[in-house]
Amino acid sequence: MVEWQTVRLGNIASTNQSTYSSKEDWKFVNYLDTGNIKMNQVDEIQYINTSMDKLPSRAKRKVRFNSIIYSTVRPNQLHYGIIKNQPENFLVSSGFAVIDVDFDKAVPEYIYYVLTQQEITEYLQSIAEQSVSAYPSIKPSDIENLEVPLPDRKTQEKIVSILKSIDEKIVQNNEINNNLEQQAKNLFKSWFVDCEPFNGKQPDDWILGTIDDLAKDVVCGKTPSTKKEEYYGGYIPFITIPDMHNCVYSLNTARSLSTLGVESQSKKTLPVNSVCVSCIGTAGLVTLVPVPSQTNQQINSIIPKNTVSPYYVYLLMKTMSEIINKLGQSGSTIVNLNKAQFGKIEVSIPSTKVMLEFTELVEPIFELILLNQKENNRLSNLRDTLLPKLMSGELDVSNIDL
Repeated sequence: MVEWQTVRLGNIASTNQSTYSSKEDWKFVNYLDTGNIKMNQVDEIQYINTSMDKLPSRAKRKVRFNSIIYSTVRPNQLHYGIIKNQPENFLVSSGFAVIDVDFDKAVPEYIYYVLTQQEITEYLQSIAEQSVSAYPSIKPSDIENLEVPLPDRKTQEKIVSILKSIDEKIVQNNEINNNLEQQAKNLFKSWFVDCEPFNGKQPDDWILGTIDDLAKDVVCGKTPSTKKEEYYGGYIPFITIPDMHNCVYSLNTARSLSTLGVESQSKKTLPVNSVCVSCIGTAGLVTLVPVPSQTNQQINSIIPKNTVSPYYVYLLMKTMSEIINKLGQSGSTIVNLNKAQFGKIEVSIPSTKVMLEFTELVEPIFELILLNQKENNRLSNLRDTLLPKLMSGELDVSNIDL
């Protein structure tokens, strides 16, 4: 590659250049924690009124347009992104390395894509696992010391354009899915909340029961032995709390199980359209299972009875998210709602007839959401396949007119 060079990242970018001081006395802060972004998809930005609530100690890093944020804890969990717009008084966690690329030396988005390569995240994870801190972590200098391939600026821009077009389609599909889910939530509200079924005024053919009454079974997940490598790396999704952010169906999972891994705990396998609810730590997250899957022990999953609509259960759990979170708190900041406690939560159960009618109404919405998520999976795989080939120069973009 005649026109390519290899450079140390620290020679073309700086890290953690701007920090918030309490002397600035912002009256409010919009704060992004490391757990609330994954692969540039933001789940939540916390609004903090500093006159009423204490600012988290980690809310320190300032960012600017095109800043790359990269979590220094467990790089393999892919908590990274690039800042394109931000709310007023925006801070990100000191758990991020904030990387600002010198625009005269490189295209920031090109460097962002370099850092998202699987080869890079695996390398940084290997460094993190050797750290002496409480969690596998890296230092900003580990990122600065990376050697990255750098073509001429025009080639950088073409590579960015190719990859960005894929990412933009993924974002568009996510926006469509957010709209579709909101429509499903509004239908649920009009059918089951506005008629006040949760305030003792439910129709005669409804009953007040528990989550156990909705379920064939409630399954608390379990992690197969991590000492047996043959249990991992197959095609069966292994759902954890990070996989449950910002998606209806749990299609994208950081880890997967082999047939041997599933067989080692066959009673933990969830059928299609089981409803997963996180009950430890970040409690109240909800997702649907699109294919047979397993979860870890932080998640309780409802396998609905044949007469119970999985979409009703999913939307009911979404409605009860805050309630579930509070039920797990007992004088501790750690939320822990065990299977027995979870199963005893009171819920309103409509008649079988109403369940069937509601399923017929919303099922097409959920089918379209799943199709969009599957397309996003294909697009993500395409991007991840192209990425190393583009970054190595194996795919020549010189003749591509963009």
